[in-house]
Parts: sequence; structure tokens; C-alpha cells
Amino acid sequence: MTVLLVSTCAEPLSEAEFVAPLERIACDAGATVESSRLGTLNSVPEGVSHILLAGTALQDDKYLKEIGAVERLLETGLPLLAVCSGMQLLAAASGGEIIAQREIGMVAVETLAENPLCAGRFEAFALHRHAVEPGARLEVLARSKACAQVVRHRELPAWGVLFHPEVRNEQLVRSFLAL
Repeated sequence: MTVLLVSTCAEPLSEAEFVAPLERIACDAGATVESSRLGTLNSVPEGVSHILLAGTALQDDKYLKEIGAVERLLETGLPLLAVCSGMQLLAAASGGEIIAQREIGMVAVETLAENPLCAGRFEAFALHRHAVEPGARLEVLARSKACAQVVRHRELPAWGVLFHPEVRNEQLVRSFLAL
């Protein structure tokens, strides 16, 4: 399995916090990882089986200009897991909206629909200034009191999580990679 790990970070230093842990999880799951930055990604390399779209720092919002790049990732039809800022871009690229909604710290998440990524009630680490109004093309699979936390595209193999699974919910990433 080859995973394309795409950074939404404007600053390389942020990648140590938001990208490197996802790379470690993918490598521990036996994947080969190819890395890229969203703003410079021209195409998905041949042989990629899964795409991880990583989150970024709380004050970084430069990723909001990269909706077109996420649309191109969706066009590949490859399984995609979008984390935090990645989920926001997934929603925008799928006809939803990015809205102001701040959550920092541990949040209780409740699963609303059966899915391959999560089940039941669980705690997750949230660090975001924006959330999403998913729109018709995304189904909400889990939510906190404040907002949607896990979504699935209704037509494509694409999922988004607003929290950071690399912090306390690594199994979610491994479940995605097993798809």
C-alpha cells in the first residue's frame, strides 16, 4: 500500500505536529508514504492507494485558498481521509460551507451512523477555528455538541474528521488504511 500524505500546513514547522504523526501511523500500518504539500501538488503519483490530507495549526488559514486542489484529489476516486483543515476543504469542495466554530481540547463525540472508522461514544482531541455545514453531498457520521466531527461523501470514498485522530484516535487512521 502506498499512501499520499498531503500537508495543508503553511509553515514547515507545523508539519512536525500535524503531518509527521500521520506518517508514523501509516508506516506502522505497513504503508509506503509519499509526501506533498497541497499548494504544490500537481498530480497523484502512480501506485498510490490511499490519500491522507493532514490538518494544520490553529492560526494557519492559508489552506482555505486550496479548494481546487482538493477537488482534484476527489476526482482520482482514491480513498481519502481528510483531517481537520482537510475536512473543511473536503466540505467546501463537496458543496458545503466552512463556518466559524472554535473547539480546543478533548471533546465527546457521538457516532450517529454505522461506518468503518468509528463507533459509539468516544473522546477526541479538537483544535480548530472552523467547522463545516456539510451540504447535501456529505453525510454526518459523528458529532460533538458543537458540530459535525466525522463525515462521509455520499458518492466517493472520501471521509473527513474535524478532530485530530493522530493525537488519541490512531485506530481511526488504521481503519481507514485498511479500506
